[in-house]
Amino acid sequence: MADKTAVSELRLSEVKLGQLPRWLASCSFSPFSMWGAVIRGKNRYYHKYVNVRKTGVAPVGQFVAVCIIVSYIWRYKGEKHHRLRKHHW
Repeated sequence: MADKTAVSELRLSEVKLGQLPRWLASCSFSPFSMWGAVIRGKNRYYHKYVNVRKTGVAPVGQFVAVCIIVSYIWRYKGEKHHRLRKHHW
């Protein structure tokens, strides 16, 4: 039997590939909606990894990983000059 749920009410993980264009057309891409999505994502992350009774190493590891990636991005311009050089650094 066909599911009677409207495509706009489905989560992205529940949308089938054929329904994806209709689902994207039903989304609102206004700046206010985008900001709300960012806030919801931050809240989900906070409640899943930070605001728990028994926390693990995951938030610390993710923070270190982000620091490493940002550091690499900042140093990339200088590093790409030396990338293919074997001597004379």
